[in-house]
Amino acid sequence: MASRDEIVAIPDRYIAAVAAGDVDTIMSLYNDNPRVEDPIGEPAHEGVDAVRAFYTQLRDSGFKISLTRITPVCVAGGNEAAFAFRVDVDLGEMTMSMVTHDTMVFDEDGRISQMRAYADSQATPES
Repeated sequence: MASRDEIVAIPDRYIAAVAAGDVDTIMSLYNDNPRVEDPIGEPAHEGVDAVRAFYTQLRDSGFKISLTRITPVCVAGGNEAAFAFRVDVDLGEMTMSMVTHDTMVFDEDGRISQMRAYADSQATPES
């Protein structure tokens, strides 16, 4: 099982890779049977191919995305983590900002088996 310190480090690696559009690094953080709900309420992306396609589509959207973790990474149960981060999306003429909370479940090897994004476009950093 991954240590708490190892789990705490993964969200920052994840956030940096998503912001950079580095799909290979993102996928290296997931196990061989990942499940992603981003955002919750939309159909889940299940399996390596579906998760890779999701992050590839995000990268190819053409939007410049900046992500900054704004809370500590909280680890519970030895294999789950929760954290919040600020999302700034450059839409050209304006920037959209929001706060998202993610939860992750890790397998025995410390790789993400499930990620859920609690994204709310009305939860702005100022609210």
